Amino acid sequence: MRLQPQDLIADNQAYASSAAVQALVAALYNDLSGAGYEDFTYGQGSNYMSVWTDEAVQSYAWSDPSIIGVIPNGQFGNWWPYDLIRRQNDFIAKIVNATNLGAADRNQYLQEVRFLRALTYFGLVKRYGGVPLVTKVLTTADNLKIPRSTAQQIYDFVASELDDIIGSNGLQAGGPLRVTNAAALALKCRAMLYAASEAKYGHVQLNGLVGIPSSMANTYWQKAYEAARAIITSDKFKLFQGSSDPAKNFQLLFNGRDAATNPEAILAEAYSLPNRGHSFDYYNSPQSFRVDYGNSVNPVIELVEEFEYTDGTPGKLKIVDDRGNPIRYNNPADLFKGKDPRFFASIQYPGAEWHANKDPQGGYIELRRGIVNGTDTLINEDLTKTYGTAPYTIAFTGKDGPTTTADPTKSGFYQKKYLIEDANFTPNDGQSHQPWLVFRYGEVLLNFAEAAVELGKPGDALSAINQIRARAGIKLLSMVGLSQVRHERRVELAFENHRYWDLRRWHIADQVLNATTFHALFPWLNWKANTNPAQMQYTFTIAPIPVKPGRTFPPRLYYEQIDVSGANSYLAQNPGY
Repeated sequence: MRLQPQDLIADNQAYASSAAVQALVAALYNDLSGAGYEDFTYGQGSNYMSVWTDEAVQSYAWSDPSIIGVIPNGQFGNWWPYDLIRRQNDFIAKIVNATNLGAADRNQYLQEVRFLRALTYFGLVKRYGGVPLVTKVLTTADNLKIPRSTAQQIYDFVASELDDIIGSNGLQAGGPLRVTNAAALALKCRAMLYAASEAKYGHVQLNGLVGIPSSMANTYWQKAYEAARAIITSDKFKLFQGSSDPAKNFQLLFNGRDAATNPEAILAEAYSLPNRGHSFDYYNSPQSFRVDYGNSVNPVIELVEEFEYTDGTPGKLKIVDDRGNPIRYNNPADLFKGKDPRFFASIQYPGAEWHANKDPQGGYIELRRGIVNGTDTLINEDLTKTYGTAPYTIAFTGKDGPTTTADPTKSGFYQKKYLIEDANFTPNDGQSHQPWLVFRYGEVLLNFAEAAVELGKPGDALSAINQIRARAGIKLLSMVGLSQVRHERRVELAFENHRYWDLRRWHIADQVLNATTFHALFPWLNWKANTNPAQMQYTFTIAPIPVKPGRTFPPRLYYEQIDVSGANSYLAQNPGY
């Protein structure tokens, strides 16, 4: 008698019902989390993507981003998911024979998994360039030493798969929590934008295993443009408008609980407690609001000053007057008056309200580097140490830092985007449940604008960019070029895991990150004898962040190292390794 393995499900069971097939598809969705696309779990803890870019630094002095100056090989590579591709190929081959399901259901599941396979290959090509293209389940009768296809061939495969999926009418069901035709268009739009950038700004090497001929740039810009335009003209999506306050509105876009009713969400990854949560708040809540870790992502001044003022003037902070003398502020939050509302929704700053109704934290972010008394600058890294004589005493350092040691912020800021603000929420490990927006309409508008500028259609780009700025509550532009489009991406998409890949695809990462030292904002309480500290004023200084050495992106990292050991020893290695 032949025994059935206890850890395997026979095909006649796995494909016997819609519920069984749904379980298979759900597992394939889940296995892309944090790898094919970068979500809350990608680099969780100390290695969020933003801390390896010019967006932020890591707060923990012991973490890799704080002690490693040169970004290491494999930081965002080491993902070679051919076991996942085998399962995707196996499903694609078998679902067509699942006769217990109706034809429409079979087609829906088939196209969903083809989309996931296209997303997997996009995740590979943006990391490594060309990779082996496997579209069927291999057996021992097949040649298992499949060489790398060119980067162009992989991008073309992704595009052709998505075109076929969209034309199949198989992805009409579901909303943003399930792949739809709009999600396929959004993936095509993003992937073609990357291919076009690679063609225009990269270089062909290894006979096309990396790089794409420059002659193909406009072809890919056009594909990106058309995919984005198809979403825009469908009138199925719009920029989120959940509050008349632009800052609150932008905050709610990301920390809302129900992606299914978010008109901007094209594809979202949902979480549901108690079975499936994530730990973003656990790792990123500010010092005095944390449960354990907290503090992780510290936005830098370089990003803070990218956020303009609402009148369209540059975002440089006004910390000194025309004569170079420090400006005194009654409230540290006053320094940021008039900033782009997206700043207030994305970044925690000195004096910002946070959990305003929740004690004992005090309902605001208290950031103070130390005290200035006359010509004396007084600092103590211990958050509990106080200065002054009763009844006029105050801690040297704010309850949320900043410090140069221990865990509080090193930059004078914390990330706010995606954090839950709820007096009844405790940021425990694994208890966050806000959805991750994989594709959203705001990105589509930005992709459309970039492709339009590159194609010499500035009018189209201006319209898209001004929709973004109008929602943000900031002055509209009268003209737009590539620098304005890239600027708008940087502020609109901050902390959404786009910046690292944007720097790579534009091939400017080794310029932006070249022994680069980032800077912190230090608030100082100006001491006044016999005065309640609440009535004292603040001044500010900007100083290099104590993260040594500076951040450097080696040019070889434009293409990640391939593991050519063992069964992969026949593969051609990328340049520089």
